[in-house]
Amino acid sequence: MLEPLLESEKKEKILLYIYTHGESYPSEISKCFNFYINTVQNQLLNLEKGGVLYSKLKGKVRLFGFNPRYAFKKELEGLLEKTLKFIPLKEKQKYYRPRLRPRRTGKAF
Repeated sequence: MLEPLLESEKKEKILLYIYTHGESYPSEISKCFNFYINTVQNQLLNLEKGGVLYSKLKGKVRLFGFNPRYAFKKELEGLLEKTLKFIPLKEKQKYYRPRLRPRRTGKAF
């Protein structure tokens, strides 16, 4: 069951990105790390096939996130949290800082 996790450094970066951002889509991840979009899509699909991630359509965009039914979800999140402690601060701030969305004020413009 852990085989989908142990293949490449790119997969590790993708998992860390999804862990810190909640959900994400392939083009956002590929732009962040300057990876080819096909590489990111293949990694995400392999992780989904292995049961680690889920995907859902939101409009025309396919979002990926951690599968809440994955048997080792808590352990994986603990491992990723520990991994983040060993990443240099500059790299953390550049890649693994959650996006901040503007608050909705409820006012019509």
